[in-house]
Amino acid sequence: MKFNSRGVTAGTWAVIAVFTLLFLTVNETSTVWAQSPIVQQSASRSATAAYHIPAGPLGTALSRFACESGLLLSSDANLTAGKQTAGLRGEYTVEQALKQLLAGTGLQPRFSDNGAVTLERIASQGSDQSILLPSMTVSTASLKQGTADEGYRVSNISGVGLWDERSLRDTPYSMSVVPSDLIENINAQNMGQIFKMNPLTQEPTINNQTGVPFVTIRGFQSVNPVYDGIPMAAGNGSAVSVIEINRVEILSGTSGFLYGGSRVGGAINYVTKNSTDVPLRRLTFGNYGGTQFYGHADIGGKFDERGRFGYRANLLYQGGDTVIGEPVGQKVANIVLDGHLTDTLYADVKYTYNDYRKEATQPAFFLTERTAIDTSKRYSPKWASNDVESHKAYASLRWDPSKHFTLRSAFFYQNTRRRANQIGLIEQMDRTFIPSMSNTSWGKFENYGGYIYLDTRFSTFAVDHKLTLGYSSTFHDMFLRDNDTVYQDGTNLPLSELKNMSEPDWGASFGSGALASIYVERYNNILIGDDIVFNDQWSAMVGLNYATTISKLRENDTYEKSALTPTVSLLYKPIEAVTTYVSYMEALEQGTIVGSTYANYGEVLPPLVSKQYEVGAKYDINPNLLLSTALFRIEKANQYSDLATPIPSFIQDGLQVHNGVELVLTGKVTDNLTIMGGGTLMDIGVEKSNNPALEGKKPTNAASRMGKIYAEYALPWIPGLSLTGGIYYTGEKYANVANTDKIPSYTLYDIGARYSTRLYDKSLIVRLNVINLTGKDYWQNANYLGIPRTIAFSASMNF
Repeated sequence: MKFNSRGVTAGTWAVIAVFTLLFLTVNETSTVWAQSPIVQQSASRSATAAYHIPAGPLGTALSRFACESGLLLSSDANLTAGKQTAGLRGEYTVEQALKQLLAGTGLQPRFSDNGAVTLERIASQGSDQSILLPSMTVSTASLKQGTADEGYRVSNISGVGLWDERSLRDTPYSMSVVPSDLIENINAQNMGQIFKMNPLTQEPTINNQTGVPFVTIRGFQSVNPVYDGIPMAAGNGSAVSVIEINRVEILSGTSGFLYGGSRVGGAINYVTKNSTDVPLRRLTFGNYGGTQFYGHADIGGKFDERGRFGYRANLLYQGGDTVIGEPVGQKVANIVLDGHLTDTLYADVKYTYNDYRKEATQPAFFLTERTAIDTSKRYSPKWASNDVESHKAYASLRWDPSKHFTLRSAFFYQNTRRRANQIGLIEQMDRTFIPSMSNTSWGKFENYGGYIYLDTRFSTFAVDHKLTLGYSSTFHDMFLRDNDTVYQDGTNLPLSELKNMSEPDWGASFGSGALASIYVERYNNILIGDDIVFNDQWSAMVGLNYATTISKLRENDTYEKSALTPTVSLLYKPIEAVTTYVSYMEALEQGTIVGSTYANYGEVLPPLVSKQYEVGAKYDINPNLLLSTALFRIEKANQYSDLATPIPSFIQDGLQVHNGVELVLTGKVTDNLTIMGGGTLMDIGVEKSNNPALEGKKPTNAASRMGKIYAEYALPWIPGLSLTGGIYYTGEKYANVANTDKIPSYTLYDIGARYSTRLYDKSLIVRLNVINLTGKDYWQNANYLGIPRTIAFSASMNF
């Protein structure tokens, strides 16, 4: 296998990993002391305050309580692990609040003379002493939720749009959260496997050039990702590596108020890793299928005894061939530094380098008749390849000067270089194929993004408010060459001979031009939102976003338009474990500058406004099992020619309607059985078009029905052994707007096993997964084949 000369060698990476591991091991202290991430003025034990802390993992609730109360709180992380709390809502003193949060956990608080609090185990009957344990960090930023032991159930989301961290159950949007434990346990090479399993998303194709998944949610494609709460203006960067992900928060539904332009069907927020409160030294060796072996080092902890400053390093090296013989090479380095600069000021800095190369990339098919094609074979020559090199930097700041104010800000920058050879296969009547080949030279793509939000907490009479004012912006700049891409067509070949094609001569001038900015895209958002709590049962979330979308193609056409997009949600809790809601949200898409072939040439059309109406309910069946359901209607605006004679006009008069229902169940059904499953059922169609023949037709590449279930069962008679498996059904969809090319439905089966034990007193986890167990031949979408049967395995050990 060939690798380019960019970056460092595999040997150098190994040396870096070993020396980093040794250095951090030597400098790690045996005891970690810390304080809560937000330490306000010492909280009075007799003063009362209002709290709204949802039920869930005890560690999460205590961390939030420390933030809201200003209490210096510490505990042994192992002491709170696996424990749940019923939450807290109402007016309490500090002592009353802690008693309520710790009820039934077997723990009690111990107050020191300086006002700090340490948790201790309640003494057993007949003992006159409590057991005091060493103090360790309780930190929102580094607290891990959604572990396998918790059934992958996540209680809180990191935030959505301008709304800060909040309970998943009390968020008035349909959402699903995929934690890092699940990503690791299914041996996911990229996010395609995760989205295949999730009930809210269709299995995506992976962009051959960038590695970014094309995710379809509620029948609409979502290409532009969100990175730690910062929306990207375009998907032309590179994919987020699975090793840097802490969790993936999937928002199903329109998000114009939250993130500005685009994302009609939903948004994908990749939340990346932070430092760990306890020392982490984990090495993983595995195989993604075929001969794709890899090594991954995950190292984290605190620099100082007080636990104020932390670090995290993730290093990956991957090389070998996929199961169908596509050579793949990848090198990733992710570094995180974070800490509390003062008692009320938290900051973090993250950097990721990713170098990825793939050869013999599967082609795009353009068929005359939809037939099955063997997915277990390779159809491209090795010169059909792509290279991506990416540098990402991220920094955030959080300041809590008092319990009434919080200032949050973050900035993101990504610089990506990439090139690609691609092949499209055009089927002929005699079942041969004409290869349409392209070669794109090295280009540069820059993404910038950031936000600043100010949260203000106050009350008007008996109504509590959390008012947020803010600004967010995202910017994309594409640099290409004048002779950037060369196209050539080959001669008719049978499918079996295509992989033997010789690479054509692309010409001496190919790729020799200078890089220049050819396209700029930007979204600016001015936001205001109010999170209102009327009482224990009723609350509301309302907001406005003055969104501006800007684009410029070379030095010619510049598009700039603004629109005001609102949102309103009303929440009602009939009982503590149930939250119901109704919500309204809009999505914005860029309009256009009308071209010269239309009567309204030069007109700058306003942004397209799509509308969503949603009714939903979320039920905590038990602390580790959440059931969510939602009914929705999305009315998407479209633009097209009105086909008038003699000269048509370009207008915004189209309408595409998606009605549907979603159901998601995540968590532990019993102590031994974990379930992640659900489905989506939709009635989708074009209701108004410039072509009456298209009215009533279904949009392309959108399945109206999906049903998926993933399960894990821990065998009670063999401690540490869990059997895993999944069944994933995707309904039929259409490859063209006329609905004459139907893509058949398909059902995929996965099985696996995981064994956890200790070896030389070190934690060891061994995983085995078989993807597409039956070797089903299927189409992911109109042009790309599905994933063949793949066997992946890995072993992780903590040192």
